Amino acid sequence: MQDEGGTKFWGQDAICRMMEGGDWDDSILGPPSTWPLCLRSAVDIMLPAMAQIVIWGPDLVALYNEPYAPTIGQRHPKAFGRPARENWAELWDDLEPLLRRVMETGETVAAKDRPFYIERYGYPETVYFDISYSAIRDEYGAVRGVFCIVNETTDRIRADQALQASEERLRAVISQSAAGIGQGSLEGKILHVNRRFCEIVGYDEGELLGKNIADITYADDVPEQTRLFSRLAATGESFDMEKRYVRQDGSLVWVNNTVSALRNDQGKIHQVAVISVEITERKQAQETERRLASIIASSNDAILAIDLDMTITAWNGGAEQLYGYTAEEIVGQSVLVLVPKDRRDEEPALLEQIKAGSVIEAYETRRRRKDGRLVDILLSVSPVYDRAGKIIGASKTAHDISSKKEADRLQAVLIGELHHRVKNVFATVMAIARQTFAKATDTQDAVAAFEARLSAMAHAHDLLAEGDWQSADLTAVVEQAAAPYPPERFTISGPSVLLPQKAVATLSLALHELGTNAAKYGALSVPTGRVSIVWTFNSETSALSLRWQESHGPNVDIPTKKGFVSRLVERLLAAELNGTSTIVYDAAGVVCEIEAVLLPHVTR
Repeated sequence: MQDEGGTKFWGQDAICRMMEGGDWDDSILGPPSTWPLCLRSAVDIMLPAMAQIVIWGPDLVALYNEPYAPTIGQRHPKAFGRPARENWAELWDDLEPLLRRVMETGETVAAKDRPFYIERYGYPETVYFDISYSAIRDEYGAVRGVFCIVNETTDRIRADQALQASEERLRAVISQSAAGIGQGSLEGKILHVNRRFCEIVGYDEGELLGKNIADITYADDVPEQTRLFSRLAATGESFDMEKRYVRQDGSLVWVNNTVSALRNDQGKIHQVAVISVEITERKQAQETERRLASIIASSNDAILAIDLDMTITAWNGGAEQLYGYTAEEIVGQSVLVLVPKDRRDEEPALLEQIKAGSVIEAYETRRRRKDGRLVDILLSVSPVYDRAGKIIGASKTAHDISSKKEADRLQAVLIGELHHRVKNVFATVMAIARQTFAKATDTQDAVAAFEARLSAMAHAHDLLAEGDWQSADLTAVVEQAAAPYPPERFTISGPSVLLPQKAVATLSLALHELGTNAAKYGALSVPTGRVSIVWTFNSETSALSLRWQESHGPNVDIPTKKGFVSRLVERLLAAELNGTSTIVYDAAGVVCEIEAVLLPHVTR
């Protein structure tokens, strides 16, 4: 490149073009064509160089090349051709003595990684340079300027400082030995370990050194470890990894590894540092928490959580089943949506106890479902703590006791029914006893008759017990009454009819008495005698007709007075069946006819 005066400079960069075009302040130095030979020669050397600057003359005017321009930041290009003190004011007290020393003595000043305070981008910073300041002499040997060769080393110094700080931190961690510390190559070879690391993996230091980290890593964790190591080697990016080591005894130990790059003096990553913290207990706790969460999620009991504002924060499947709300519908709402209006004061009172750290033992209460129905529950409440031990809410477990409540209600009904029936049974027994013993002349026969009648009643109750205690089938009642006798002596025919509870015992007793009399005096007292028990039933009118008829027995004499069977059939049986019943002592055989209208049985 050549200026207007014919001075030629070698270079094609922006500064060369600026000098060629005169686009700089030459008011102090004048155009290059007027410069002394020593200055032009120095500039010829400077322009194609990588990092050089010339400071010239008594005013220390700055001339520099293109590679140097970035090192002065925003001061380029106004600093070109101007006295150094104008643009290096903040470091002039530091820089001027160096330049004056060269100018005045002609000696060379050199330093490596010399710090300078500068504000080249508008903010203060300390930068570092390798410098070599030497004299520029004219043809008479006089010092006319300073030729400065500089190379900024700020990035390397900062990298070295970061590396040194990292190593210091590493040494501090190692000295504390609260965690396992290791150092290895980028290929995974173990180079150094501390005592705690040996304890974690179960090896002696001598056994570990030289091994590859993959040799003691659980096989399933090796691929991810390899991937992260490769990324660290390529980028220097540290990483954390939860993994498992295989101890010398074959057991597994969980660790959290923090792996960082170690750099050499040239700033190149050449090794890694590993900090291993055993987390086996935490992993076990997490697994326990996972199992508990699974239990909660699958529990049939309703389990929910609230915060101290009574807002629902958690909701399991059991709660959805009990209350009818899905988690999406209810989480975030107030728990009061589940509380009936007459129990609104219950929740705030519970919360005050929870805030005091109390556990609410299970108690019976009621809550409202999504469909508006009330449900009886057994509710228990416990505080929920954060990691710092502060109460942050409550856990509520509700067990549906609707079935229990219904069972209790039914039990009360049954007990009442039992009381009623026992009274009725006692009344019936007393009536039978009076009728049996009142006019008895033979005590032994009376006792036998009384026992037989009680047995008939017991059999009737057996039939009721087989059902719902409210009714029994007429066929079963008749067959049971005929059971003590040869089956070929009976003809039994009729449809299935349910007799109400009161009629079962009375009819059973009546059939028993008819059978007993037939065995003593009637058709069943001779081998040829027969008994026919036939009935019909009109389902539309609920009318029942039953006929007991004896045949082929001895002639029947009309009794001179009514006995137990006559009174039982004609009075009690008619009353219990809501109809009429008669007994005819026909010479060919006794006939008993019963006409009744069966009413639906009603549970007491």
